[in-house]
Amino acid sequence: VLSTLAELYQAQSKYDAAAKLHEKAVGLARGCTPTLELAGSIAGYAETLRKSGDLPQAELHHREALEIRTRAVEEKSCTELELAVSYTQLGCTLAGMRRHDEAYQQHHRALGLRYRYLDFSHGLVSESLNYCAESLCALGRGVEGIPLALHAVEIRKTIFGTTHPAYAHALSILASCYQSVGRSFDARDCLEKCLEI
Repeated sequence: VLSTLAELYQAQSKYDAAAKLHEKAVGLARGCTPTLELAGSIAGYAETLRKSGDLPQAELHHREALEIRTRAVEEKSCTELELAVSYTQLGCTLAGMRRHDEAYQQHHRALGLRYRYLDFSHGLVSESLNYCAESLCALGRGVEGIPLALHAVEIRKTIFGTTHPAYAHALSILASCYQSVGRSFDARDCLEKCLEI
């Protein structure tokens, strides 16, 4: 209940209130919660920390959640796909710290797992494609990011339609990749569509 209420506060950008509730929830979960639920509680707290700007603490908590999920995979109490959540969240935290090479590595791991276990046009695959493209762009490798971003755009167009914010987000990442390689006109077209949405 505490975690759910914390997520509601987080969605309203009430990060201080959310962090206090997450902290209580994690404290309770450490004593009596099954492994994956504990990892989820810790990761939820870490996401609130990340969104509030406390990136070093977010990184510590995301690494702890990843460690718990890794042990669960080794004990065969969950599938490897569970790790993709931690890789993605840790990658976003590292990107916020401008540690783009490490962020790309985490997002690439998530993408590999999602390719292995999910349909090629699954929404979570598009999420990982987006994050990989964004990281590549930040590393000055936008030319490598373009095909990933293009695929993410197509998946989100199919799943969400052309008026959804998720589609607009994919377009904005594609625009960044285009801009990074000097394709300003293509970038502008994407951004104009994005702004319409």
